[in-house]
Amino acid sequence: MASLSQARGVMTLEEFLKLPEESPSLEYIDGRIEAKVSPQKKHGVIEIKLSAHFNQFAEPRRLGMAFPELRCTFLGRSIVPDVAFLLKEHITLDEQGEMADVTASPPDIHVEIISPEQTVRTSHEKLVHSTSHGCSLGWLIHPYRKTVDVYRPVQPIERRASGDVLEGDPILPGFVLPVAEVFGWLKPNF
Repeated sequence: MASLSQARGVMTLEEFLKLPEESPSLEYIDGRIEAKVSPQKKHGVIEIKLSAHFNQFAEPRRLGMAFPELRCTFLGRSIVPDVAFLLKEHITLDEQGEMADVTASPPDIHVEIISPEQTVRTSHEKLVHSTSHGCSLGWLIHPYRKTVDVYRPVQPIERRASGDVLEGDPILPGFVLPVAEVFGWLKPNF
């Protein structure tokens, strides 16, 4: 995507999607263009490790795949969840039988990880939108509070802390990840 200064004017979603990708990514939310906060170490470690855990569980079972920083465009928005898990039936293929680059649907699991300069409100808004429009499970991971808020369609948000577990149901039945393990990733073991 273009830089935020290039994209400041009024722009349709279609115009926004024609811009070249840049880092950090821009998102199109209800007509607003917002720059994602550049991830820091805590955010990055959780993103990498969580994607790997999802894939280690899902790939042998042929359930789907986790993608870090995958653009998902649906219902007038184009967002980039920190981790998006897609069931195999939601991973579209191109003419060569390879994964198509465009994801025109909400993720099946949507994960947002708070970075130091990021507001919880923005991540919360994205998770509410996703779980209200086809996403079955969302997690808001807060590395500084050591909590995870769990989002599910038409259910109240549930907070998980150390001693609790995160479950992948209904998307990844049987997937269980202790919250303490997630935050344990923040301590280097080298």
